[in-house]
Amino acid sequence: MAVPGVATRRRRRQRASTSVAARMFVAFLTSLLCHSLVVQMTAADDDAVVNTPVVADADPADAVPHRRFEYKHSFKGPHLVQADGTIPFWIYSGNAIPSADQVRIVPSLKSQRGSVWAKNKVSFQHWEAEVTFRVSGRGRMGADGLAIWYIADEGRQGPVYGAADMWNGVGIFFDSFDNDGKKNNPVVLVVGNNGKHVYDHKRDGSTQALGSCLRDFRNKPYPIRARVTYYKKTLTVMINNGFTPDKDDFEFCTKVKNMTIPPEGFFGVSAATGGLADDHDVLSFLLFQLTEPGQTPPQPEAEIPKEDKDKYQEEFHNFQTELDKKKEEFQKEHPDVQGEPIDELYESVNDREIRQVFEGQNRIHLEIKQINRQLAMILDEQRRYVNIVTDEIAKRGSHTDTGQLDVANQQLGTIVSSQQDLLRNLNEFRNTFHESLRQIGTAQQQNHQQGGGGGMATYESVQHFNDIKEHIHNVRRDLEQLVQRGVQNPSEKAQKCPEVPPMPSCLSTVHFVIFIVVQSVLFLCYIMYKSQQEAAAKKFF
Repeated sequence: MAVPGVATRRRRRQRASTSVAARMFVAFLTSLLCHSLVVQMTAADDDAVVNTPVVADADPADAVPHRRFEYKHSFKGPHLVQADGTIPFWIYSGNAIPSADQVRIVPSLKSQRGSVWAKNKVSFQHWEAEVTFRVSGRGRMGADGLAIWYIADEGRQGPVYGAADMWNGVGIFFDSFDNDGKKNNPVVLVVGNNGKHVYDHKRDGSTQALGSCLRDFRNKPYPIRARVTYYKKTLTVMINNGFTPDKDDFEFCTKVKNMTIPPEGFFGVSAATGGLADDHDVLSFLLFQLTEPGQTPPQPEAEIPKEDKDKYQEEFHNFQTELDKKKEEFQKEHPDVQGEPIDELYESVNDREIRQVFEGQNRIHLEIKQINRQLAMILDEQRRYVNIVTDEIAKRGSHTDTGQLDVANQQLGTIVSSQQDLLRNLNEFRNTFHESLRQIGTAQQQNHQQGGGGGMATYESVQHFNDIKEHIHNVRRDLEQLVQRGVQNPSEKAQKCPEVPPMPSCLSTVHFVIFIVVQSVLFLCYIMYKSQQEAAAKKFF
């Protein structure tokens, strides 16, 4: 390979220096052009700023309004109900059942109506109500629904979700029953009325609804939250779907603009059931007064004068001191008596659920015990039948000829073998039931120690055990018929059976009995496996 000379290297350096100079010159021209363009654009922007009129600030009315909680028009747990059974500032009627944590507007019974209404009338120009409720039932469909009201007159009982018809105001309906058969339920409706219109039940109020949205609010993991806002003559409904514990996770449902409602009215919640029934529980009703930005928020109520306040404080102190003295005297006179909180005298929602779980497990335990006793009776009868067949074989062996004896021995041998198989299967069946009893007893003991857990006895479990009992009765009836045919008069000649074709065209009784027994055993094993899987899955909840 030849080495380049000095002249060649010199020419290469000259070309490289020339290309570098050219690049520097192009970069200088580019920067000069960009600078001139920037100067022109800056001048143009200055002219535009000078010639453009000044835009005013955004309307302050679009800002978030001021919220004030109105405790005299609200309720929530715990300790929702007073000692006399009343709710502060509210009144309930119909089939409503208040408790410490919630108000059950109607229970899951047919044809029930209930409601709860605020005693005080409100005169707010703008307001916002947050209602937390739960609608739950065992059926695939529920009925009839729940309603949130704002009406001019005091609430009365009636046919519209437990409240009176031809109301003057607005109602937000949570309808869970499909009256018109269009499969558009559960649905949330906003229906207004001026006191002159009758609610259209046949069409689920679709012809009168000012706004609606399809929302399934039945049997959700968490309570449903509805936020109803009336601000600047616009009614907005937001829904929390009940799939998350986040209290602020609301989604838009519907909005009604240019809506006029009475300037004064009462708030309330009502519900009703029909042929189908759900539990309609309201956990809280919170009302807020809204004030537009820029306006003076409502002032708090006048405080008590200082003299009266000191007087009430002194009276309270004296009363507290006297109460403590009486407690000490009572404890000295009755040292064995221990005071118990009054809350422990009543059953809470969790206590009721745990009690239902134990009752369901006890029902399953009793059903399995009954089936175990029936299996023991069947085993005793089968042993007796085997003894009878064995004796019959011995009798026929002494009274029949050799040819007839072979046929009879073959038939009775088949019967004895089938009986032995049946006894073995029934013994396995009985052992499986003993194992089930042991597992249920262990589960009950664990639930008693942990204070909860386990599964509630369902209708499907009871139905499975009823099917098992029916199969056992069928097997017992077939066995009795089989023994009656086998245990006949020994003096009669054993009739020879017809020749068996190469491929049997019918199923014999013995094979049918064996098939039924095997099917019953497999069916029970499947039920026990399914129950164990469900119990294991429910431990995580």
